[in-house]
Amino acid sequence: MIRRNRAKSSSLFLLELILAILFFSIASAVCVQFFVKSHLLSRDAKALNAAVTEVSNAAELIDVSDSIPSALELLLNQYPDARTDKTASMSIYFDQDFQSCPKQDGVYVLTVDLRTKDQMLYGKLDMRKSDDNSSIYSLDISHHLQRRAGNGI
Repeated sequence: MIRRNRAKSSSLFLLELILAILFFSIASAVCVQFFVKSHLLSRDAKALNAAVTEVSNAAELIDVSDSIPSALELLLNQYPDARTDKTASMSIYFDQDFQSCPKQDGVYVLTVDLRTKDQMLYGKLDMRKSDDNSSIYSLDISHHLQRRAGNGI
């Protein structure tokens, strides 16, 4: 009779242990999902912050220019690996740390499209991921061009 009581108590202990392991397994699975989600949100926020900074830097360079060629020249001086089609658009490539790089190493691309109308310079700046072409940050800018003898307006 003593053997039966030991068997009952050991089987109850084993069942309790299995339930505790099951509970902690479920709890840890939920916690891992929270940690993964927070990591992804943090990574996306970091990319957005860097994209805003780089787009703002390019917009400031365009804002101090007095023509499209002047704006492209300022951008090329700041980003020597940028590619331009010599008209009014440019592509600037960045690596994973948002450092300017050649096209083949680019993880992100900033496209700059410029145009003039009357006495205004308009620009569309768009930072995208290179692999899936998803937009991270976009900015439309405009500024008045002063009448000068040399800027062709």
